[in-house]
Amino acid sequence: MLHIFRTEWLKVKSYRTFWVLIGLTFVSFFGVNFGAAEITGEMVKQSKGFITSVYDFPTVWQMMAIFGNYAIIFPGFLVIILVTNEFTFKTHRQNIIDGWSRRDFIISKLFWVVALSVFSLVCAVIFGLILGLMYGQNSISFEDFSYMWYFFGQTLLVLSLALLLGVLIKRAGFTIVIFMAYVMGGEQMLVFLGKRYDISLITLMPMQATDELIPFPTILGKAARNVSLYGSSVYIIATLVFIALLTYFTSRKLSRADL
Repeated sequence: MLHIFRTEWLKVKSYRTFWVLIGLTFVSFFGVNFGAAEITGEMVKQSKGFITSVYDFPTVWQMMAIFGNYAIIFPGFLVIILVTNEFTFKTHRQNIIDGWSRRDFIISKLFWVVALSVFSLVCAVIFGLILGLMYGQNSISFEDFSYMWYFFGQTLLVLSLALLLGVLIKRAGFTIVIFMAYVMGGEQMLVFLGKRYDISLITLMPMQATDELIPFPTILGKAARNVSLYGSSVYIIATLVFIALLTYFTSRKLSRADL
């Protein structure tokens, strides 16, 4: 299996787009949260101690999970580009000619979903520690670190969706448009309409299920009142089921497609 990962690394180590998107991911994690921390920090100063910073420990983990959602769009683009490039430049066929099995090819694509999810988690943790120390008053605490695991699950789901779309559509530009349309607004519109007509199951849609696990904290630094229709365990199970289904359909498509 190591030879698969080594081959994937050789494909991207000199690929400028790869490093640009990795850089944008890294910068966006800090940039979005730094901007939010500055705004809330100013509110804390003006309140003269009446409110506390949401970028203090342990609520900083919750904030990193919430705003990290905006940063993972770049790893999503990267997954789409990497998989569609295989079809555009026929490198997937060369891999098969060189002795790879279909299983090896599937693993090579799933590798990027996991690797970029881990990278996103590491970015969130690093900047969570930095911003917590910069804007907080409390010592380092991992009390609410579970939000980071929820964020990791959300990232896996989003990147799994990006991979499936790339495999199905095979064209980077069109796939990115569809991906953005769904992630940045499409599902939210469906959830809004579902809630309006009291369709409770609408909150179990892929993106919404992960959002329900990460409520926005109040400016007092406490978790917002949980108004979810189901318990956290239900949303965790829904998230894991969607990740499994997306992975299954991707593997099924690649195992049966004419490569």
